[in-house]
Amino acid sequence: MLRRQKIILALLDSAAKPLSRTMFVKLSFLLRAETEVGEDSTFYDFVPYQFGPFSFVLYREIEALKHQSYVVENDEKLALAKPMAGEARRLIGDLPISVRSSVGLIASRHSSKAQRALVQDVYARYPWYATKSELADLLPATLPPLPSASPAVYTVGYERTSVDAFFDRLLRAGIRGIADVRANPISRKYGFARTSLSGIAAKLGLAYRQFPKLGIPSEERSGLAGFSTYQTLLDRYEREMLPKQSAEVAELSRIVEREPTALLCVEADIHWCHRTRLAKAVARETGLAIQHLT
Repeated sequence: MLRRQKIILALLDSAAKPLSRTMFVKLSFLLRAETEVGEDSTFYDFVPYQFGPFSFVLYREIEALKHQSYVVENDEKLALAKPMAGEARRLIGDLPISVRSSVGLIASRHSSKAQRALVQDVYARYPWYATKSELADLLPATLPPLPSASPAVYTVGYERTSVDAFFDRLLRAGIRGIADVRANPISRKYGFARTSLSGIAAKLGLAYRQFPKLGIPSEERSGLAGFSTYQTLLDRYEREMLPKQSAEVAELSRIVEREPTALLCVEADIHWCHRTRLAKAVARETGLAIQHLT
């Protein structure tokens, strides 16, 4: 079991009562924001959503823990499953004492609060995460404005990030749309396959468009080894493949001019990714500068 999953089992075990999903997510967020758990890069990231800070990954893993019978949900409240409580506590015992203490601290401070009081407290202290909330009566007097990116050719890679951190980064940058320029929009990493990525984007108010013809087919990548071979391929992409897709480049350019849109691919390092060469073509078409989001 993943360490972060053990931590959320510990949170459910330490809570004074079964928790609504909203309460549970807010307590998990406070663990991230206010304790040493936040120093763990594998723990859940959060993004502004309907009821404040939210994690799509956390929701997915709660379903997995329910399927494994560690967690039950009755009357829309989450709790440790009694038949698996002993095994769950054995797993929790694997966590460092300091982590268990952090969980206990957050649970003792906040789990007995009424849900509205907890949400209002989180909104007041972390207003960015309230910017997409539907709970208007709980919002603080002032909220930070949602950023709006200046016109540019934006690019972004999702390697080494969670889907929650990825979308939080886009929202903070003022991006309004995603142009998926992968030839095959599939991913073993949760949230980045076409169906899930487009679905999450829609929930967060971002447009999603797919441009597979502007990607590099997977067969072209076979046998590549080392930086120089990748650069040879990228040179050929820019010189031979991309000119054949002038209509697609023109369509993408119109979208980039209309709203802040990030060209999405996998690689974190722009020097290993074809989106750098594609961005150059779009920049020539639009006259806009290139900005790589990191």
